[in-house]
Amino acid sequence: MEEGKIKNTITRSFELQDYRIEGTEFSGFWADLLSKEELVVEVNYIPENKKVFSSEEIEKLILKIRNKCESFEAQLPENIRCEVTFKNLGEKIYKAGQPDFELEPKELEELQVAYRFYVEYYI
Repeated sequence: MEEGKIKNTITRSFELQDYRIEGTEFSGFWADLLSKEELVVEVNYIPENKKVFSSEEIEKLILKIRNKCESFEAQLPENIRCEVTFKNLGEKIYKAGQPDFELEPKELEELQVAYRFYVEYYI
């Protein structure tokens, strides 16, 4: 998409590899275009070469996922937003640019997240 343009529809998604995070593998990946104004991409991350993420690894992963959301939003038209729901960490939602986001990291076998892209306002 061209930068800076305003759109009323979501016309494309990012590639599968754009959601990859070093040290993790996917145990699930689904994209669901709910409407022309809303796309949800669910990703389940599991640790590479072991069974469980430590709480410290989860904390780092949360930060990487937040940065990924920021990066996605920066590449989209200015009225399309990104947010991430940390599904198995209390369904907490991070909105790109949110300064005061806190989660209680814990040991997990997989981290389930849903990236949501949506049109914030119409022109």
